[in-house]
Amino acid sequence: MPFIPILEPQHASKEVAAVYDEFHKRMSFPAPPNFIMTQGHSETVVRGTWEAVKNVLVVGRIPRWLKEMMFVAISNDRGCRYCTAAHIACCRMLGVRREFMEQLVSDVSKLPDPKVRDMILFGLKCSRNPASLTEQDYETLRGHGLDQAEIVELIAMAAFAVYANIIADATAMSPDEMFNTL
Repeated sequence: MPFIPILEPQHASKEVAAVYDEFHKRMSFPAPPNFIMTQGHSETVVRGTWEAVKNVLVVGRIPRWLKEMMFVAISNDRGCRYCTAAHIACCRMLGVRREFMEQLVSDVSKLPDPKVRDMILFGLKCSRNPASLTEQDYETLRGHGLDQAEIVELIAMAAFAVYANIIADATAMSPDEMFNTL
């Protein structure tokens, strides 16, 4: 049982219901997920989270499928069942190969593409202890051709995944049933 119940669209304010609608349509979900409906109790928070999703996860120079893979690896590493399930579903929707998803939850270091592997490992290190990042971590990314904007996107993505993990874990929500079918 979640600590904070979801706020169904029919009980939400017009402004909050509009965020729900934008979220599920833009993210290609059949309905707004529990994650966003739990935040609907605060119009400010739900709108802020949606803006972060749009501007950090969905758009940018780093492809969304790679950001979703990073989200899975970070969520799994932090033990967030909700976000792990949600973003595995997103990876499936975006065509990420099954064996890559399995490596994200078992051993990221075995991802075959060195650039993707190093980007996700950087995100993991950033999510665990950003103060531990070294110049070598940044040079590894630059060696793969990443520029400053892309590196900043990776940092923001790691931070956003941690933010989402905290919300999902603090509200004690269970993964949506729809994640099994996406």
